[in-house]
Amino acid sequence: MILNRSRKRRLECDQLETRALLSGATGHHVTAVSAHLAMSRMARAAAPAAQMRTMGVGAVAAASTGGSLVNVPTAPGNSDVTALQAVASENNLVVFLSQFEALSGSNPTTQSLALSLLNDARDIDLALNGFAGGHAVALPGNVAGSSQVIAQQMIAGVRSKNVDQTFSTLIVQAETNLLNQVSALSTSAQDASIRSFATGLLPTIQSDVSAAMGTGTLAPVATTPSSTTLGDNDLQTVATYYGINVMERFLGQITLLTTRSVPIALYSAKLIGDHEQGALALGAYAASTGTYLPASIPSALAPMAQTIVTALHKVRPRNTAVYDRTYLSQMIMGHTGALKLTAQVIATTQNPFIEQFALNVQPTIWMHLITAKTLRRAPG
Repeated sequence: MILNRSRKRRLECDQLETRALLSGATGHHVTAVSAHLAMSRMARAAAPAAQMRTMGVGAVAAASTGGSLVNVPTAPGNSDVTALQAVASENNLVVFLSQFEALSGSNPTTQSLALSLLNDARDIDLALNGFAGGHAVALPGNVAGSSQVIAQQMIAGVRSKNVDQTFSTLIVQAETNLLNQVSALSTSAQDASIRSFATGLLPTIQSDVSAAMGTGTLAPVATTPSSTTLGDNDLQTVATYYGINVMERFLGQITLLTTRSVPIALYSAKLIGDHEQGALALGAYAASTGTYLPASIPSALAPMAQTIVTALHKVRPRNTAVYDRTYLSQMIMGHTGALKLTAQVIATTQNPFIEQFALNVQPTIWMHLITAKTLRRAPG
């Protein structure tokens, strides 16, 4: 298969990043490479991300006014950029907490709430990335800054086998923090378009806060994909790829917050960014084809995710070796399967978008697999 010049360059950049990661390059240099790649991916994904507004909650849809990076308007001021990034991180925390409860919780009522909150947070994530892409602003795909404290508390709750109660407590904090940040953005942002965008998000977040506190309710969400236009085979392929990206982002976030290995932390951070962009592209296509994709990890992938979550019980204060080996082993198995799936899709699909998506992700999947194998063989 002959790669076009753009894809060759992208693959060479990714391989350069892998070599830097595995060579023990300093955090500063690897972070610089990652930031460059993340910005280029944001540029490629910005236009499709803007279409995702139709995918979920109406209030979120009305709020999005983003566009592509063609004829980019004047970038927002530093304070607005920082505020948007903080909102994205806090919303990523809501996704993280809700995904944990949906996967590992035992209370059906709490899990149903988590699924509804997760869908809303996913839609907000799509809207945020669409809007920010139109303003040349790169948003974090991970939980960053002070939000990490609550994320760590969720992991501690999972390790103590107190998932439902921990989630119920922490989700109120996370949703309330998100509401406060978006409210401040709606009144204090320097850019009028940001104020308008944030105002449009408020009704959804206010409803989510009420539901988290137990003073309101949210409608249950479907846990199976559906489409008004796609055939069964195309729907299954899109849903499978989307589920993989959702799961990999979640597991990467757990690992980034857990591992004591710098190379594995860098690897998991890379996967968070790559799989976030994959989900954005697939979400855009779903929106354009009248397709609903659940935001939760699908049941077919749950055993892999649960294997890694269970390994959290093996973590010791100064030793994450057992967890690290489990994570890398599952990454090897998962990406091996993803490569086989992608080769099959490329050979058989008649859908131009799905074929191009598969061609685009194939070298990235390969890079993720090779890196996981290399890290798994490394001493220690």
